[in-house]
Amino acid sequence: MALEEEASTQVATATGETVKGNALISSVTRRVASIAVVAVLGIAFMNVTDIVLRNFFGTSLYGLNEITALLVAIAVSTCLPYGMHTGAAITIRYLEHAVSPSWRPAIALYASTLSTLFFALLAWRVTAVAHDLQASGQTTIMTDIAKAPFFYGMAVALWLAAAVLAIAAVQQTLSLFASGRAAAIGVSLLGFALSAWVLSTLLGLSPSTPFQVLKPANPLLLAALVFVGMWILILLTVPIGVAMGLAGLIGTTALLRSSAALSVLGSESTAFITQDSLSVLPLFLLMGAFASVAGIGSDLYRFAFAAIGHVRGGLAHASILACAAFGTLTGSSVATQMSIGRIALGEMRERNYSPELATGSIAAGGTLGQLIPPSSALILFAVMAGESVGKLFVGALLPGILATLLYMGAVTVWLILFPQHAERGPRQPLIEVARTAKNAWSVLVLLAVVLGGIYFGIFTELEAGSVGAAGAFVIALARGKLNAISFWKTMADTTRTLATMYSLIFGVTILSFFFGISHVPQAFLNLIDTLGLPALGVILALVACYLILGTVMDAFAMMVITIPIFVPLVNSLGYDPIWWGLMTVICMEAGMISPPFGLNIFVISSLDSSISLMKVYKGCWPFFASSVVKIALLIAFPWLVTWLPSTM
Repeated sequence: MALEEEASTQVATATGETVKGNALISSVTRRVASIAVVAVLGIAFMNVTDIVLRNFFGTSLYGLNEITALLVAIAVSTCLPYGMHTGAAITIRYLEHAVSPSWRPAIALYASTLSTLFFALLAWRVTAVAHDLQASGQTTIMTDIAKAPFFYGMAVALWLAAAVLAIAAVQQTLSLFASGRAAAIGVSLLGFALSAWVLSTLLGLSPSTPFQVLKPANPLLLAALVFVGMWILILLTVPIGVAMGLAGLIGTTALLRSSAALSVLGSESTAFITQDSLSVLPLFLLMGAFASVAGIGSDLYRFAFAAIGHVRGGLAHASILACAAFGTLTGSSVATQMSIGRIALGEMRERNYSPELATGSIAAGGTLGQLIPPSSALILFAVMAGESVGKLFVGALLPGILATLLYMGAVTVWLILFPQHAERGPRQPLIEVARTAKNAWSVLVLLAVVLGGIYFGIFTELEAGSVGAAGAFVIALARGKLNAISFWKTMADTTRTLATMYSLIFGVTILSFFFGISHVPQAFLNLIDTLGLPALGVILALVACYLILGTVMDAFAMMVITIPIFVPLVNSLGYDPIWWGLMTVICMEAGMISPPFGLNIFVISSLDSSISLMKVYKGCWPFFASSVVKIALLIAFPWLVTWLPSTM
């Protein structure tokens, strides 16, 4: 009994020390993440200043694009330690849920070990790039700013991210030993040994190069093995970005050699991250974060409710319209759904709407956040496919309107068949409509400025993001919604989202390089040619693939895995890449409301625990059907996407 009490005391002491340690890590990483916030805000306000100088004083900030590229590198890297500490990396946990709870810590430890390995290798190679830049004295062309300090700063942040992951792995190891699970400890030790073998091989420390054994006469077979290995890692709950990065690194090592593969890891990652066009993503994410804290979502919903809440199903229609408007600010389906859903779900339940209609309309409306510009998904596609962000934004306008109308049409048909699922609300007096419109006018003006500025060529996509972020910040400040607590909470949410996105991007850069040198895209083209499918048949097959993947995969993970392979194929068929970019996002959004694993289904079910998941499933099916109709219309009439960009 005394021994049990002593053991219990030791576990409690260890737990307390772990909690204190985690609090310290959280404090340090949040302070590092504040550098990312300052960098993004700096980009925003410098670009706004440049717009003012250019249009009113006939001058501009010299070399702004070079400064922006360096600040993006700092922003990307400094958000990662906090993101890794808070579990921002996208992970598929199907296998973890399938095994017994006693084995889950061992699986988690293996995933942490590999994550630590990948970020340590990445940090090491970025350090090497920084050293080379310093040795050669490289500077920016126009502003003559030394590049090395920025890359060293990036490397330090990556080392800190690796350290955060290593501490988590140590904590998990100590927890396993404290629990006395011998079998789980054995599996974990095996995982450590495997990771050590991978590391020693990549570093060239082993007497032979075991990965060379994987190299077959046909590199496509190697690509298939790497792809399968990547999925095995993903199913073992290794973060998707890490799994892609390690798989690409091993494949590149097998085709080339370890030193070349590691050089590629550093050079490809830094070259990709220091694109000034990539700064569009954090700027629009920041715009959405400030819009959320300003309470714009509730204003939009109240305006829509006052205008059409009196018709049957008016609250469902209002939810969809509010999601469409708010989605243009956040560019995030989850943020849109959470902001509008918290208000709309309670309103609909109070007015006796069926749980199916209430949850389905909000889940469907939430998908509009990724379709209607500015959208983080469209930005990611543009960066990865090398397309214009502005043309994608403008091309999404008509499909976004079409999607909104089809969702509202689904509500109308639903209530024709089942009129008892919703009641009519009271008609609001005109003065109430005017009052709610007054509260929403600022956001409508901001949207008009951002999207109109892109369409009419007043400013670039980067400048549009800067105007949006600065404008949303001013709106939140003017409404008295920003204080020290809300500001840093907003920044924490933004940096966590950035960490999620860029942890994927770091992995996909090396995987895409491997696919390129193993000729996977060309082989995929040849395979399609041998099948003899017409061009339309190929497109339908790719759409079906996306719809199926959407039921089991995260949307962004699905995009980064498929874009390097699918986009060259679609281009070879003669289809407009802007049109295919919209098709990709539309198929992705359909997957977000398709059972059994659509993300929006789980987000909306978390808002009201009294509504069963099965009812949410039933509520989403009509809207999924309307998404299929939308896909068919865009295939039949591609000009719905291409017409507006052609007029720019």
